[in-house]
Order: sequence, then structure tokens, then C-alpha cells
Amino acid sequence: MLYAGGVPCVGEWPAFEGSASMFGSFDPNAFAALRGQAIKLIAPAEHPVFDMSNHIVIWLDREPHEQAKSQLKMVSAMFSGVATNRRSIRSMVAGIRSERPLNMAAVGAKSRCPTIVMSFERVLTQPAQAAETIAAFLQQHGYEQLNVAAMRWQIRRRSPTCYPGMMEIDLLETPAPIGHARPSPGRPEAI
Repeated sequence: MLYAGGVPCVGEWPAFEGSASMFGSFDPNAFAALRGQAIKLIAPAEHPVFDMSNHIVIWLDREPHEQAKSQLKMVSAMFSGVATNRRSIRSMVAGIRSERPLNMAAVGAKSRCPTIVMSFERVLTQPAQAAETIAAFLQQHGYEQLNVAAMRWQIRRRSPTCYPGMMEIDLLETPAPIGHARPSPGRPEAI
């Protein structure tokens, strides 16, 4: 969404997740030096995030039960023998709830950095309004010439319940909506 709107992002389409944001090779000095780029951090409390005096935060929240189901779905796809029953979902929900304040504090959300908090559910059910809200926040902090229409078209309007498949894989394998080109890996084309 950000990339399509004109914000340079760390990582590649469609997930914008990689070792720099998730797995072990997070470099706090490189992170502190980022200017004018977005980086998606997974579990930021686990990373040595230091000074963020020039950063802003877009905090994307999700209803914990649906997030737990989504995370368990991904883990079970990667590893066999992972339980996806009520007990494991309850345990995951408890973890998500307890880790949320730690993760928010790690990136300075609502404290030392300008922050906008947006629900994942709102992005899915109100993509136009979500894109406009995010663009307005970014423009308040120096981002200009954002393509809000392109941001909005990156969202597949759907129910906020846990998606049955793997969205990133489905994005790569499905045709574009009628009248719109499907973005190629790399940079989604602006509309």
C-alpha cells in the first residue's frame, strides 16, 4: 500500500518482509539511518531498536483472535505438527495481548514518535478511507505527492476474518481486478 503510493520501502512486494525486518540480521544502525523509507517490523521488541528521533510509526493492529489464527496458519504451513486448536489459539491470543505494549514501546508508538494506529479490519473493510487517513498522516510528516488511488487499489476488500489461504501467494498467482494491471514483483505500478 505504501509502496504503491510512492513511499520507498525496505523489502520486496508483496509482503515487504525480509531478514532486515524479521529474522536475525536486523541492523540497528542501518535502521536508525533510514530516511524517507518504510520498513515493516515484525515483533519489534525482539530487535535492538535504538534512537528513532527521525521516524514516524504506522501501527497496524489486528483483532487478537484473528491474528492468532493467521499466525498459527502460517506456522503450521512451515512446520508439521503445529496444533491449530482452541487451546493453541487461546495461548497465542494471550501472547499477542501481552506482547503488544512491549512491541509498541520498542518503536516509540504513542510516546517518542509521531504515531497513527490503524486497525487491519479497517484497512480491509474501508480501504479508501484507510488510504486517505494514512496519506494525510504521511503528508503531515513530509511525504508529498502520494498516490492515494494506487494505495487503495492494493487492498483486496474482504472480510477481516482469517484468510483461508496465503494472501501473498494468491496475489502472485491471480489475475488483476478488471481494468487494473496486476503489479509485478518489485514496484506495484501506480494507477
